[in-house]
Amino acid sequence: MMKNFVEAKTVKSWISDEKELAFIDVRETAQHTAGHPLFSISIPFSEFEINVEKLLPNKNVRIVLFDNNDGISEIIYKLAKNLRYINIFILKNGVDGWEKSNFHLFDGINVPSKSFGELVEQKFNTPSITASQLSQKQKEKKDIIILDGRPFDEYNKMSIPGSVCCPNAEIPFRISELIKSSNTEIIINCAGRTRSIIGAQTLINFGIKNKVYALENGTQGWFLANLKLDHGKTKFLDKTPKNEKINELREKIVNLLENKVEIIDFNQAQKLINDKNITTYVFDVRTNSNQKNKLSKLRNVPGGQLVQATDKYIGVLKSHVIVFDDGDLVRAGMTALWLKKMNYHCYVVNESPKKIKNLNLKHDVNFKTNPINLIKLENLKNLKDTPIFDIRNSVDYCKKRIKKSVWTNRLIITKEMTHYHKSMILVTNDLPKASLIVSDLQEKDPKYVVQVYHWNETDVEHYLDYIDTTEVELDEKFIDFNFHTHLRHQGNKEHAKNYLKWETDLIKNMDEEERGFFR
Repeated sequence: MMKNFVEAKTVKSWISDEKELAFIDVRETAQHTAGHPLFSISIPFSEFEINVEKLLPNKNVRIVLFDNNDGISEIIYKLAKNLRYINIFILKNGVDGWEKSNFHLFDGINVPSKSFGELVEQKFNTPSITASQLSQKQKEKKDIIILDGRPFDEYNKMSIPGSVCCPNAEIPFRISELIKSSNTEIIINCAGRTRSIIGAQTLINFGIKNKVYALENGTQGWFLANLKLDHGKTKFLDKTPKNEKINELREKIVNLLENKVEIIDFNQAQKLINDKNITTYVFDVRTNSNQKNKLSKLRNVPGGQLVQATDKYIGVLKSHVIVFDDGDLVRAGMTALWLKKMNYHCYVVNESPKKIKNLNLKHDVNFKTNPINLIKLENLKNLKDTPIFDIRNSVDYCKKRIKKSVWTNRLIITKEMTHYHKSMILVTNDLPKASLIVSDLQEKDPKYVVQVYHWNETDVEHYLDYIDTTEVELDEKFIDFNFHTHLRHQGNKEHAKNYLKWETDLIKNMDEEERGFFR
């Protein structure tokens, strides 16, 4: 019997103490989004070894794993030990143990960031404007600017007519290029609520004199008001202010950061990274419309998205986060100020990106893919009796698949399929994920034969007689899919209403301890 089981009430106390914690849901995406503890992150078993070292760079960090009380945490405990993590616990009885301790399970994704956004609106009384009010201002040709604070791909998919894409962290840095006068009103929108709120409050906190509003309920609110959205728009605010203006903005952010967020140099950043007692992340928070500016070694996550989806990029609660931009400090500074309120230890690096790229991240990456036996699509005609399992994203599988193939993933194979087959063909567009399954099966039986077809659209077009394009409906067996109000951007008003209600209900579902976690 493993001794490292820990009660839910103990984990709850660990969330609120001063020490770092990685609280990991090892279930698949559909299971995670159906209900999980507020401050947990998702690293599904199906891709655990691939992602864990990026999210948990410090092998000494305190880790709590949880599942559906089905033994998967015990498997992952051993996998994590093999990757040299040393401080690992398992939540006793999994999510059932959490719920039976009268702790709430939250559905959806990015719940800590969404909850934080709702708390920001409550605390600061962030001004808002409804879709109908904004539409009326447009009809009256009022002096307004509408900025969409989401990444370009989301803006391009659907947007408010007349809006310009400017991801949240870029707004205080670039907006002066658009403002005509002190009477110009600024409206920030997203698809729902919280990025609008954070974008608007960012400008207000930065000290802009113009009136600023968050568009209540974003593009979904616009759609629910029976107003028409734009699609395929490409307006993007990427003008860089002149040097004189940058100096003015820089002076302003330095004053805002004083006594709140430390501005550090290269050596101080390296010292933090070298400290094995803490977890330190480094992010380039610039929005790069031009890909060549990216620093390949350092992770680029635009500041607005880092605040919007901390659980996606920062795997450890109460960890240390270093951010940087082009040296203006505005984008890094405003990002850091929000992250600090989310209970991270934040720093802004005052160095050029060229120098920052020389930081030695010292990440100890132990995961390596194992060799796999690749086959060609035409080989399938000689393997008619071998079962074919497709481990691609279920959305892709439902649109197009090899005939007679069955969708599956690592969890299902671990639980079920070894009882029925001694050989199989895996179809994948992600070779590392296939490698994990091959390793699992051959560890149980070295004679197990697994052949892998690496999905290739060009191949598929040449062998259409092998392919089934009958649409398959997504249902609960596809455990990699996020079913949470998933039709809200596809014309389903009920899903849009449910999503917005979910966001506004987040605060009332938080207990006092959870609300107190944020600063």
